[in-house]
Amino acid sequence: MAALKVRLSLRLQAVARADSMRAIREGLLWVLPCLMVSAVFLVSSVLAQMLGLPTQTTDLLAGLHAEISRILPLLIAASIGYMLAIRHSLPRLPVAFLCFVYVALAAYLLRGHPRAAATLVLFIAIASPIVNVPLMARLMRVRWLQLSRGSLVSDNVEDAMNMVLPGVLTAGLLVVVLTLLQQWSGLAHWSLPLDVVDPDRPYLNAVAITGMNSLLWFFGIHGYHALQPLFQVLELAVGWNAIEVLADQPPPYLLNAGLLGAFAFIGGAGATLSLVVAVLWRARSPGLRLLALASLPMALLNVNELLLFGIPLILNPRLLLPFILVPAVNACLALGAVQAGWVPVATMAMPLNAPVLFNAYASTQGSWPAVVLQLALVLLGACIYAPAVRALERHNATTVHLPGLDTTFSRLQEQGRLYASDPVVLAQQRQAGREELLAQVRRMGEYEFFLEYQPQVSPRTGECVGCEALLRARDGRGRTQSPGAFLAWLTEAGLMKDVDLWVADAALQQYRRWRSAGFELPISINVTGPTLMSAAHCQRLVALIAPAGGCISVELTEDALAADVGQMRDAIARIHAVGAQVAIDDFGTGYSSLSYLHAFEVDTIKIDRSFVVASADPRGARLLQGLLHFCQSLGVAIVVEGVETLEQLQVLPGDMDLQVQGWYYGRAMAADELPAFVQCCTLATAEQDASSASVS
Repeated sequence: MAALKVRLSLRLQAVARADSMRAIREGLLWVLPCLMVSAVFLVSSVLAQMLGLPTQTTDLLAGLHAEISRILPLLIAASIGYMLAIRHSLPRLPVAFLCFVYVALAAYLLRGHPRAAATLVLFIAIASPIVNVPLMARLMRVRWLQLSRGSLVSDNVEDAMNMVLPGVLTAGLLVVVLTLLQQWSGLAHWSLPLDVVDPDRPYLNAVAITGMNSLLWFFGIHGYHALQPLFQVLELAVGWNAIEVLADQPPPYLLNAGLLGAFAFIGGAGATLSLVVAVLWRARSPGLRLLALASLPMALLNVNELLLFGIPLILNPRLLLPFILVPAVNACLALGAVQAGWVPVATMAMPLNAPVLFNAYASTQGSWPAVVLQLALVLLGACIYAPAVRALERHNATTVHLPGLDTTFSRLQEQGRLYASDPVVLAQQRQAGREELLAQVRRMGEYEFFLEYQPQVSPRTGECVGCEALLRARDGRGRTQSPGAFLAWLTEAGLMKDVDLWVADAALQQYRRWRSAGFELPISINVTGPTLMSAAHCQRLVALIAPAGGCISVELTEDALAADVGQMRDAIARIHAVGAQVAIDDFGTGYSSLSYLHAFEVDTIKIDRSFVVASADPRGARLLQGLLHFCQSLGVAIVVEGVETLEQLQVLPGDMDLQVQGWYYGRAMAADELPAFVQCCTLATAEQDASSASVS
């Protein structure tokens, strides 16, 4: 039995990790806001009708709902295509737009078969990206299909151009398939959407629809979106019932969206309001009870993603049976109550996420027995869920050993971490972020990293008195990448501690090469907070810069200083112990800047370039002057960053001993260019001194 459970778990994990499943899940999740907007318009239309507002108002609101519903397949295709583009390292937006076009082509080609189009267009919206995006990835690797292979254009232009022929070929393939499909005689008699409201088999259809919806959600796929053509017909059935009632005829469509929304999906897919009640009734775990209480307000609006991703219900075989059974039982009992005449047939359209109790009352034109039936079904569903809740709690109370990670953890502790945040948002962000991060790190695997050095010049003497080592990268095509293109990804990947040590080692090696050539110049390197907070990495950093005898100093940003004060003080003391200095970089842009001057022994303050830019304004100039005099009063060295023009330089006090770093004196340059730059500065200073002496 244990082996069977393991095999089942492994199989479910494989399904969950499948690229296509992940793309469908997350792609459908991304269009949820559009669905909610559509639902708001539909609810507003119903309320307007109930309040007797003008027909133009109700028609406008209903039309807005219908228009959003019409374009949902386009949005679904684009979002799934976007996710698959990340997986296959393709340009995101061009792929999304092409998937959008596929659906537009399908809708146009099937316009002569509206019944078939009602089902097939959404199917194509989901299936075409799954087929075409991997195909485009293969075609993109065919050299003769690449319109641009040079470096004369930007990456975006090159990617867009190289998507043209793969896009044409995949779109042509779709057109051929749909053209052949139209030759099938059965297409003209397609009646699948209408079959779901067949008056002769409402119970069978109810079980089929609720079962398919629950199974889709079990795999993390939004059931309403995936079954939208069927739900559209079920929504139309409510209107058809209303027309029959106005004609004094019995409403024929017992199974409709009103019945499913009010009685089958109470609390969302799987009738999970009953699960909330069952957890509060039977569960003893504080974490489960907290999750149930947190999800209760949204469950009353038939929104249950917090439960789906929090417990989780998705890919959880222990809750699969009641997750399928409860909505099916609810639908069948509600059909029986309608057939027996205890509850009226729904004749007013309500969205599936209309509030509980209100949806039962409003969809049946104010029937209180319908409200009582809904409450009774919630309690019955709680009884069905209760045994599964207890079994789940017993399972969660065990500890799990992960031999691959050589660690053991409590499942209850793991769930507690999940409950601390919104699992729906975090699940989507983590997955999309991991794919993007992996793609970026793989891309950076081809980079060649190196240092450039930006000089720091004393404007009073004109001499170059130091430099800052700046990390640069060169891609596989030999193009230099700006730090903004890779530093954020290295930070997110948790690699900055290793990067800091690499920079320190590279700076030390360069210092030694300069010294062996008879040239010396102080170097400052940037170090992130996590490096100093890690005892092992801080020790290695200090060991690397110690041989320079104080000629390599450390720059820390203010956000790095926001870490543990005691640890940071110890780290700074260790740096000072080997003769190196510590500077606060980008001063004035971080957290509680002035408090750091009291808390830490810093040697240098680097004024952020934003103050220099602001000095063009008289008020900004006064602020910069005041900041400089304040730093001077503290007795620390001052470096002003970002000075690019003579006007900006002239704003600085001429009698103050400070250093300037910026394009006015020099951009970052290669290590072998810096000695010549320093010599030029020295010669220029000597000539100026000689000229001044001759004038005297």
